[in-house]
Amino acid sequence: MSTIETYKQDIETELDLVREKLVELKAKIRGFSDVERLDSIEEVEELEKMASDMRTKIKELNEDMEDSWEQIKSDIDSSRNRINESFGRLNRSLVI
Repeated sequence: MSTIETYKQDIETELDLVREKLVELKAKIRGFSDVERLDSIEEVEELEKMASDMRTKIKELNEDMEDSWEQIKSDIDSSRNRINESFGRLNRSLVI
């Protein structure tokens, strides 16, 4: 299996975990006051958008992209870091 394909599989697995975490966060948020829920939902929606953007970038990767794949990989890794940081902030703010 090529490096690109392995990387794509790793990111897809990570994005599946992101989706599961978002479902858990949405369930947790339902019990919040309207103001808390609104703030948290905005953050969750931003996380969903970042994950969607990552999925789009992953689809752009293919075997014919050996020359440009490092730039796309860098973009995806940056998105991955932002998602992880956002989850961390959101989890800290949701501690009751």
